[in-house]
Amino acid sequence: MTMLNYYIDLSERILAKAKALKDTAAIRKELYYIRISGFESKINNDELKKIFWINIYNSYMLIMANENLQVKKFYKLKRIKFSNTIISLNDIEYGILKNKYSLGFCKLGNPFYSYGIKKLALEKRDNTITGNLNKKILNHIAK
Repeated sequence: MTMLNYYIDLSERILAKAKALKDTAAIRKELYYIRISGFESKINNDELKKIFWINIYNSYMLIMANENLQVKKFYKLKRIKFSNTIISLNDIEYGILKNKYSLGFCKLGNPFYSYGIKKLALEKRDNTITGNLNKKILNHIAK
């Protein structure tokens, strides 16, 4: 019997409501009031981090697609309220999911992101993540 992970469940509920074009305000409020210590203890490996953050990314792509935002600002807009901070889609994609850069044998984190973003980042860079991010939504916005 596996124990339900509240944070993964939360990310899946937000995504399900966003896909169904239902109101996500109450669930997004839960996301904002997450305590980082509890989050880090339950989302404690790269696999769980990927599941959570890809769900959040895709949820906000759907939510923001219905808000008539300019495509240029779409990724940079600080719109995602998480653990008493506000982050953007770029923060999730490049700061959390694709944080590590290889320089020979050395792996470096992106120096342009805050300590909080770096703390949430994956330990190992995964080049397959881009395929899981639902950027096709922007095709509908651009038209």
